[in-house]
Amino acid sequence: MVASLFRKSGRSSISGSRSRSRVADASARVEFTDFAPSPDVFLGQSAYLFLRYAESAARHAHDATDLETESTLAIVAEECFVRFSTLAANLDKLKVDRLAAMSPFIAPTREFERRTRGRNWVERLACTWVTMAFLQDFWRRLAPGLPAKIRADVIAALDNDRMIDVLRTELERRIALEPGLRPTLALWSRRLIGDTMLMAESALIPSADRATRADGLGTVFTELITSHSLRMDALGLTA
Repeated sequence: MVASLFRKSGRSSISGSRSRSRVADASARVEFTDFAPSPDVFLGQSAYLFLRYAESAARHAHDATDLETESTLAIVAEECFVRFSTLAANLDKLKVDRLAAMSPFIAPTREFERRTRGRNWVERLACTWVTMAFLQDFWRRLAPGLPAKIRADVIAALDNDRMIDVLRTELERRIALEPGLRPTLALWSRRLIGDTMLMAESALIPSADRATRADGLGTVFTELITSHSLRMDALGLTA
């Protein structure tokens, strides 16, 4: 549903939905956090995602062809694991079994990985950067809706962009060494974003009112896409 919001035929539909929603009841303004899942679902899915990102970054480091890249990507793996540990610790704080909370997301997360797996090392590295940056932005937008007991810890855990910056720098270095990668990675990034948006939407609670859902989600996902586009532009890629 969210991916369709950004097709050319869908933009006017969103505007119409917003207009109808405002006319129907201007006081019933929907906030993005209204679609946030329960805290155990939020933490279970986000924690498992970062656990998988830690494992992916460790594989990227293992398969690197030089020590500089290997040591750089080890930093990413460490940062992702710290993020996983913090999110999982908040499940403990809520007295929720962390394995039970994460288990429902094993199959969909691995299916997401299967659909977005690159053909070679550089594409896989780009996949980690593109999808992690987008999904981290997404979880940040939802975090203010968490209970006060865990809100500050989760927001702080998601605040650091160090690993995103490290991945970007490594991709920038690869492109400088091999400029021919640029069009391939641009195409690959466009391929990734649709699946990433669907992965993000899967975390949200459903809504029977499609107009309300479009009104509540449209602006935020437009902003997420804009941030993604700026990241692509910074590498000379086309989002």
